Amino acid sequence: MNTKEHILSVENLDVNIGSRAILHNISFAVSPGEIVGIIGPNGCGKTTLLNAVSGFTEIGTGTVSFAGNDIMELLPYQRANLGISRGFQHAGIFREMTVEENLMLTIEVSEKLPWWWSLVGDRRQHVQKLIDAVLADVDLGAHKKSLAGLLSGGQLRLLELAKLRLAKGKLLLIDEPTAGVAPALKNKLAEIITKLVKDHGHTAIIVEHDIKFLFDLATRIIVLVDGEKYLEGTPGEVRADERLKKVYFGE
Repeated sequence: MNTKEHILSVENLDVNIGSRAILHNISFAVSPGEIVGIIGPNGCGKTTLLNAVSGFTEIGTGTVSFAGNDIMELLPYQRANLGISRGFQHAGIFREMTVEENLMLTIEVSEKLPWWWSLVGDRRQHVQKLIDAVLADVDLGAHKKSLAGLLSGGQLRLLELAKLRLAKGKLLLIDEPTAGVAPALKNKLAEIITKLVKDHGHTAIIVEHDIKFLFDLATRIIVLVDGEKYLEGTPGEVRADERLKKVYFGE
């Protein structure tokens, strides 16, 4: 596996929690501009895999490389500084703050703004321009001054995607983007994720239970079963594989 050609390379990854093996001998690589979907039954290790890549879960054996560099010894914030942005199953939003304030915090961190940035007119205008642009992209412009806690489940997901874009991560790790989202908003989520990848130069790894949503969105699918990689291929290849029916329907 030539790590220089990939934005992410995972090799022979094992993760144990106590005496329980959560992931075993997982290997895969992700090229820039891909949308890789991770599916599998509940408890198969999907979220643990994202946590291992982003540094939130300790790895037993194996290696994780980002942009050709070994990141095994790096803490989560150090991996984030390199360009790995992590979205969580429960949207990482400060609900007691407004939508605008949530995005301001993201910009402050991603651009390393000084504490006094809001006192300088040019900096204020720059931040507002970024916020207005990303809110237009996710159709949340009308909610700029609203408390985030008043948004619907789908709108919270849209806000989280806006934060991921502003964080400037090269690799987006997104966990269950359709959880708690009304069917009418799922197409919008898919549209925004596609735009993040195609128009803004990101790469995405997405864990998702909604197989149809992910098969329509991803360029490649990895199926985990009992903590091991069971299948890998294009959505068409995986959908046509009889082993997928066995995983989900016991056929």
